[in-house]
Amino acid sequence: MTLLRMILLQAVMVGSIGYGLGVGLTALFGYSMRHTILAFKFPWQLLVFSGVGVSLICVFAALVSIMKVIRLEPAIVFKG
Repeated sequence: MTLLRMILLQAVMVGSIGYGLGVGLTALFGYSMRHTILAFKFPWQLLVFSGVGVSLICVFAALVSIMKVIRLEPAIVFKG
């Protein structure tokens, strides 16, 4: 059970940090380019859509890892 919680915690942390860095750097770039030809709009719908996408990817990755842990035989792990 502890391994499953660790996998879920890692998925949430990595997803949150990655999403935060991505959105933050994009907003910073957009702000610095606001008066140039590279200016773009960054609506809240894009933030929500990308957040849902990142969340789904993290959940899928965590489920794949959880399935591997569940199928793993404990004797194999502790065998020398």
